Amino acid sequence: MYEGSITIRIAAKVQEIERLNRLIRQFGELHDIPSRALYSINLALDEVVSNVVLYGYDQSSEDLIKVHIETSGEFLLATVEDTGREFDPLSLPAPDLNAPLDTRQVGGLGIHLMRSLMDSVEYRRHEGKNLLSLRKRIR
Repeated sequence: MYEGSITIRIAAKVQEIERLNRLIRQFGELHDIPSRALYSINLALDEVVSNVVLYGYDQSSEDLIKVHIETSGEFLLATVEDTGREFDPLSLPAPDLNAPLDTRQVGGLGIHLMRSLMDSVEYRRHEGKNLLSLRKRIR
């Protein structure tokens, strides 16, 4: 097991999400992160970054999204930083998964998934940036 970190910068474009996924997988393999934990982390980060790309910026944006990942003892910590529209995903209520499909509110399932996959999720807005921190036990 290695302790380490990586900072990945991607353009706020859908095409960049696969590159992010690939780099996260490589980081996980290099640092011997168990496959189940790595899958959860990658899925949660994919959801977060997809939402930032699709809803945080205008389509013609040239902005960057920064994803910082580090292993620390038994945990993997990931922070997604963007300068898009202010949005606290944790302010959304949990979706009613028991409601009939035709009465459910659109949206929120991805955020619910992210929250259920991680051990903790925190949001803050600082100096014009959205900062979403994810924490997952890996050992």
